[in-house]
Amino acid sequence: MTASSPSVPLVVRTRRPKREVVRRRLLDAALEVFAERGFDTANLDQVAAAAGLSKGAIYSNFTSKDDLFYAMMTEQVLVRVESVRTALAARTADAHQPQDLRDIGRLLTEAFTEQREWRLVFFDFWHRAVRDDDVRARFIAHRRTMRDAIADSVQQILGGDPPAGDFTVDDIVTVVLALSNGLAIEQYVDPSTVKADLFGRVLVQLSRQT
Repeated sequence: MTASSPSVPLVVRTRRPKREVVRRRLLDAALEVFAERGFDTANLDQVAAAAGLSKGAIYSNFTSKDDLFYAMMTEQVLVRVESVRTALAARTADAHQPQDLRDIGRLLTEAFTEQREWRLVFFDFWHRAVRDDDVRARFIAHRRTMRDAIADSVQQILGGDPPAGDFTVDDIVTVVLALSNGLAIEQYVDPSTVKADLFGRVLVQLSRQT
């Protein structure tokens, strides 16, 4: 009779999620936590817990809580820019047609309506940036990169023509950002004051200025 060999414990190897999956989970969790608790109050332990990951996973992808915010801001702006570019690419008429501008206004209105959590986080961070010179300097640098992306879309809308009236492309970018943020503020307080087509109607009127 032979002695039975000792049983070898079965080792189950769990596959690590891919880096892009981890990053996606962290960004989604950060948006949820920052919006619920406020950017200043929230911490990275809460973000890691909400993502179901370790705090080390955060530092493998982001250097700080601020870095998480800037990654979120970049993503949010580029998604909106891409939606405008897609809408323009699908058009059959000249980009100067009023309907194109109404469609762009509608897309941007849908963006701040559907992404209320992000806008609240943005306003939290803005509040911090205007009171802290160091934070504001980095915020401005990131914001300018985003403005460049928006300016490219404005140039696409113009089709190579100069802006109407005395406006520059940079003026238009400023107005679009101001309208987006301002209308979001009004809508969150009293949704009845912001009609779905208001943004687009303003863009049409601006395009007619000479």
